[in-house]
Amino acid sequence: MTISYERLWELLKANKMRKQDLISAAQITPYALRMLSGNQAVSMNVLMNICKVFHCNIGDIVDFIEED
Repeated sequence: MTISYERLWELLKANKMRKQDLISAAQITPYALRMLSGNQAVSMNVLMNICKVFHCNIGDIVDFIEED
């Protein structure tokens, strides 16, 4: 199973935010952003902080993709 944060990047564009803005708004570390950018797993706290910024649910920022 792989992770995709494509929905998160679409939210950033729709809200005219840069990744640096997300770090400040969600109070996440540059390391967490690097993990997100690489479609790697991050802590639930990181995802919750991002959801708070966008007033959304986790499914609005991340997809779990099954591989055969």
